[in-house]
This record gives sequence, structure tokens and C-alpha cells, in this order.
Amino acid sequence: MDTLRRPFFLGAALCLLLAVLIELGQSFLLAGGQARPGFGVRALALVDGTLLYTVLLMGLALVVPERLQGRAQGVVTLLLSLLLLLAVILMGLTAFVALTVMLGLLLSFFGFPVYLGLFGHFDRAGTAATLALLMTLKLGFVVLLVLSQPRFLQNRSLVLLTLTSVVSGLLLAWLHALVPGLLVSVTDAIGGVVIAILAFIWGLLLLIGGAVSTVKSIRLRV
Repeated sequence: MDTLRRPFFLGAALCLLLAVLIELGQSFLLAGGQARPGFGVRALALVDGTLLYTVLLMGLALVVPERLQGRAQGVVTLLLSLLLLLAVILMGLTAFVALTVMLGLLLSFFGFPVYLGLFGHFDRAGTAATLALLMTLKLGFVVLLVLSQPRFLQNRSLVLLTLTSVVSGLLLAWLHALVPGLLVSVTDAIGGVVIAILAFIWGLLLLIGGAVSTVKSIRLRV
């Protein structure tokens, strides 16, 4: 039961990697290459990137001796978590500023035509197709990961992070379908801010874990 079934694990990692690439805006992976992700879809990459890194670490822990892994894991995790938090802050602030501008234009009589020109055209159908593809990849990731090693289900952090990823995608799809087409840009920005906050929380947890691992590694060397 402790054996990692590598083909299934690699398949799970590939599904998640493809999802992250799509979320980052790699439109050539999509049929027709027409979909352009908004704030919400790009923010999903922050959560799913964290999930991908966590899964890869757990996979390494099953095949690489603990002493070899522990020496580098803490430092790498610490650096990546800092980069993640920086990306979260930049993306979150960008989405928040855009949301503020959109709301300001909507609340202004003369600003409404400006809003229509700048933000009134959101590719809701293309983004819905993107989110559907992402959900399919994530479901494939979950199935393949469990097939690779059922004990992954015993890891609460992994389960919670996976749920965060799935729920974030469902929340974004709901926000896009909630309002008329002219206002989807607003709800997309709201989704981007909310998902960025969730990614920030996981980034902090990753930072704490990396700091603890780094300190333990330094103490062992001393």
C-alpha cells in the first residue's frame, strides 16, 4: 500500500500542470485558441500552482530518502512561498484596482459608456469552456492521484487544498453566470480578489512550513 504507482502519479501531475498552464493564459492549449482568461482564471493558477508543488513534494517523499529531501525542501519551499505571496499581492491588487475602477464607472452617469467600451465585452462563453476544461483536468487529477497512492487521502492539507482549488473554480463559474453579460467583468474581478485571498492564506501556510523546515535543517547541521 505504500508503493507509489508512478504512471498514475505522473498522469495526475500532468493534468494539474496543464490546468496551471491554461490558467496562466496558454490559449494555444485550448481548442481554437480563442479563450482569453480574465482575473478569475489567472488567479486560479496561484492556488493550483501551490497544489502542484505540494503534490510533487509528497511524491518525492515517497521515492527519495528523507535525509536527501529534507536538506533542500525547506529552502526551496521558503523561496517559492515568497514568490507566491508576491504574485498574489500583485494580482490581487490589480484585480481590486480594476474592480474599483469598474464600480466607479458604473456608479457614474457619464462613466457608464466608458465602462461599456472598456469592460462591457467579456468572453463568458469562452471562459465557461475554459472552466469546464479546468474542472475536467482537476477531476482527472484527483482520480489519478488516488489511484497512484490511496494514502494521499489521509493528508488533510492536501485534501483541503484540493477542495480550495475545486471550490474556487465552481465559485468563479457561478459568479460569471450570476449577472448579465455586461457585468461579468465586475464579478470576474470579484472572483479574482476572493481567489487571491485564498491563495494568500495557503502561501502563508507554505511560508511557515518552509521556515520551520529550514530551521530544523540548520539545527541538524549544527
